[in-house]
Amino acid sequence: MKAIAIDRFGGSDELIKRGLPKPEPLDDEVLIQVVSAGVSRLDVNARRGDARESVAVAFPWIPGFEVAGVVEQLGPGCRHVRAGDRVYALLPDGGGYAQFVGVKESRVARMPSALLFEEAAAALPVDGFAAWRALHGVDGSSSVVVRGASSGAGHLAVQIALAAGARVFVDAPVEHREFVEKLGRIEWLDGGVEPAADYRIDASAAGKCPDGWIDLSGGGRSRQAACVRSGDPHENAAGLVAMIEQRRVRPRLFKILNIGAAAESHACIESGTNCGKLVLTV
Repeated sequence: MKAIAIDRFGGSDELIKRGLPKPEPLDDEVLIQVVSAGVSRLDVNARRGDARESVAVAFPWIPGFEVAGVVEQLGPGCRHVRAGDRVYALLPDGGGYAQFVGVKESRVARMPSALLFEEAAAALPVDGFAAWRALHGVDGSSSVVVRGASSGAGHLAVQIALAAGARVFVDAPVEHREFVEKLGRIEWLDGGVEPAADYRIDASAAGKCPDGWIDLSGGGRSRQAACVRSGDPHENAAGLVAMIEQRRVRPRLFKILNIGAAAESHACIESGTNCGKLVLTV
């Protein structure tokens, strides 16, 4: 099968197109024909070797923790999905930048019917669920601060908070302000005294997450990493899925690139030029 893999940790130039064996699903696994793979900062950090405490890497290693596609084959122990189902999946050890990936059925869920494959890969498995868990309990009486509001995880966190009725304070690079303002009724952190907040989320990847903040920046200790380690895409996710189906939360796709442009997608995230999510198509 066609895949993008690395043979060692390093820069984006280590992402090489490879021909690798098609996986065979184990008893409790689903084989997915990948249509779209989301790209997150966790992918970048894992490629560089900065997420070894969270991600088990064996070379040649295929990046990609979030995919959407079609069920190709089922292991004999699978009971909940069927061949041909449109699904999304959370991949704890990567493998998404490929034509096919095998994953435990417990980490697979049917896609909301309103979503395109690109949107499902962008909004649900990693950044979306990490933001959802970080904002557990948010409601109309809450105040939320989001650093890096234009990032993949940040723009989803902003929308989840707004959909819950919270007051949302944000920062983002000046060149991304127009993008962030289109997410809804936000207030800018323009220096001075930072407001008291019930939730403080750092999705900026600007450095070490300060004490008292929830890390969505994609590091080895971030909520994305925790989501990948523990991830069951069904767990407490009904509220997020409902928001997406109602279009109260919408993933903004910065670029949709062919899988062969994986290096470009990583370089974009590392430079901080993306507004919203990057997605690879297979």
